[in-house]
Amino acid sequence: MSGEHLRTFAQPDAYSSPWSRFTRLKVLLWVLVWWTLFRPTPKYLYRWRILLLRLFGAKISGRPFIASSAIVKMPWNLEMNDRACLAPGSEVYNLGRVVLGERCTVAQQVYLCGGTHDFSKRSLPLVVADIIVGEDAFIGARAIVLPGVEIHAGALVGAGSVVTRDVPSWSVVAGNPARVIKTREPPVE
Repeated sequence: MSGEHLRTFAQPDAYSSPWSRFTRLKVLLWVLVWWTLFRPTPKYLYRWRILLLRLFGAKISGRPFIASSAIVKMPWNLEMNDRACLAPGSEVYNLGRVVLGERCTVAQQVYLCGGTHDFSKRSLPLVVADIIVGEDAFIGARAIVLPGVEIHAGALVGAGSVVTRDVPSWSVVAGNPARVIKTREPPVE
């Protein structure tokens, strides 16, 4: 994580929330909407799910897809572009901003983690950073992407990988921690 992307929230102790009451109330309201109006919908009602995300402040352009079992912590910190996909069981823990570029795929049970803690301090303050997934990128099933990571255009992240640093364009990464194992060419039209 590069320092310019990190935001640390002051907390008096490890047990206090860094979020305002208003933010906590919005999260609670979103959880209620997710359970009652979002989660129980069939696959073909993705437009309804997109509408609900928009009502909670998500920036949506084009026609992305989000599975009914995908979890978004804070919709107002989500940006999805045309044909971006959040597959079943994926989780966007977007305490910071998460941007999903055009035609990117976040496969089943991927965890995009936008927050951690500063373990060098007794109060364990919350540290938040953005996650950006570039156009045509693919994140394989059950991968974990940590705060402050940018997965550049066309990159492939292998299933089960733990991504701790930026992934170059048109590269293939795998492992824990993920490392570049090869590069690839952009697909031919």
